[in-house]
Amino acid sequence: MTDPQSFSTVAASWHDFYLLSGGAAATLAGLMFVAVTFGAGLVNDENAATMRAFVDPPLFHFMHVITTACIFLMPSMTATVFGALLLAGAAARLVGLAWVYRHYRRAHEERGDMELSDWLIGILLPGVAFALFITGGVGLVMGLGPSLTIVAGATLGILVIGMRSAWELMLWLVGEVARRDKSP
Repeated sequence: MTDPQSFSTVAASWHDFYLLSGGAAATLAGLMFVAVTFGAGLVNDENAATMRAFVDPPLFHFMHVITTACIFLMPSMTATVFGALLLAGAAARLVGLAWVYRHYRRAHEERGDMELSDWLIGILLPGVAFALFITGGVGLVMGLGPSLTIVAGATLGILVIGMRSAWELMLWLVGEVARRDKSP
């Protein structure tokens, strides 16, 4: 699977998966922009860190899926280049989880409303998904066959995590509206 022709032959069976997952991620990212635009009036100095803690991760998850799908679907892509790009992207996202952790911790200290599910969906499960991207990327660089299945699983995983995180964002926005309406 080192030349573009053999990789595209093997990858052809994954074409629809990446087309669908990339399209879903793009649609969901667009919907997040709409939701955040409507919720922009809710952001103030007190809740800005919490807002970022809930907005950034799902948006970045969707961007990761879109980017993975676009790179995968490039006609001249090779397994080695795809694997190396997956490694770089997943490593960057793992480093980004430290930023998410700091924002979550700050939001929890300021508001005390971070639940165990927030930590699992926001930190632990994305960490597992990005570790799978790294595993799949290494496998592709080494020419191992099941690597595409691992990458597809990680892609689906991070897409679902992004959807769940976006749902949490919507619940947070509704809660902020309710809190604002109760304020004198």
